[in-house]
Amino acid sequence: MRVVLLGGAGALAGGAGLPLVQGAVPRLVLVPVAFRLALFLQAIWAGGPLGAPVLGLAIALYLVPNLAEVAWVFHRSTGIRPVLAADTAYTLVTSLAAALFAPGLLPLTWPNIMGTVMVWTLLRGAPAGAIAITGAVLLRYGMAVVSGTSAPATWIVLALVAAAATALAIVLLVAGSMRFAHRLGEQRGRAAERERHRRDVHDTVLQVMESLALPAPRDALDPVGSLDQVRSIARAHALRLRLSLDGDAPAEPGGLEHRLGALAVEMTAEGLRVDLVPLAKPSDVPESVVNSLHDAAREALRNTLKHAKTSKAVMCLEEHDGIVTVSVRDHGTGFDVGARRGGFGIENSIHARMAEIGGTARIDSAPGQGTRVVLTAPLELRFPVG
Repeated sequence: MRVVLLGGAGALAGGAGLPLVQGAVPRLVLVPVAFRLALFLQAIWAGGPLGAPVLGLAIALYLVPNLAEVAWVFHRSTGIRPVLAADTAYTLVTSLAAALFAPGLLPLTWPNIMGTVMVWTLLRGAPAGAIAITGAVLLRYGMAVVSGTSAPATWIVLALVAAAATALAIVLLVAGSMRFAHRLGEQRGRAAERERHRRDVHDTVLQVMESLALPAPRDALDPVGSLDQVRSIARAHALRLRLSLDGDAPAEPGGLEHRLGALAVEMTAEGLRVDLVPLAKPSDVPESVVNSLHDAAREALRNTLKHAKTSKAVMCLEEHDGIVTVSVRDHGTGFDVGARRGGFGIENSIHARMAEIGGTARIDSAPGQGTRVVLTAPLELRFPVG
């Protein structure tokens, strides 16, 4: 926290190097601006009724510029230096203008001066805040000399120190919050990466090994050909796994229909004939949706291959009202959905995978009536996936 005290919120932006932090730090200036507006309204209320010209001038010099500063910070991607320069210039111009031409408005300059001290302390740390306090005191006494009014009381130093201390407390709170959010994000990222790794191992290596272990009628009729098929499948998946471990796995081309067609060919080569029926051809499907639907459908088909005791399955693709649906249907043995305990594949490779993209998975099955897995996902994601 020492770095934050010396460097202010600017240390957060410079040290983190994250666009989100760099964009959020200049907006801390909204805290002293809100402080100014509150003191401005309080000063207007305490000063009694003002004439229309004086009130209009006060609004033009103090209220409108502060509101304009809020709009500027919100709508422009700006750094710390422009914010500091603009805020300091505004305070100097309005303070000197009041001292020279409108001494009656001097009480209204005090919120601006305190706000600028807070801005410097927030964005540049305690040393800059101390320099800003010294400059504010000199400015305030100089304004008294120029305007011919009495010098302000010495309590202004205490008030400025209190403003700077408040700004530092805000910086420490923001720094603590960012550190907590960063650590929480790291923990959740590691957990998500572990879960993704477990899911990938289950969906590739484990499923393929279990499929290869299943007996097939061809084993007795053509053992040499069956062995060659096993070797071919093993080589293909070994290469895929190696590329994945090396981080050089190429992205699979094509859209959702192409990926599902390739999946049907893959499963047919492993002994499960899959017919793809595209009832509709959705376009512009996000890549994350394509990947999740493809992988969840593959898990459903591998479950059919292992457990359904059938050699055929049908996969349908359709889209309606911005929702894309992939259904996998077989007429195998089926099972009691309510009585069967959910395994890793169903819970993680199907349900959890669809939940990550805001979709759903429904499994309909009964003993002797086959199984139907319905996967639905929105074409427009409402949150980032990854």
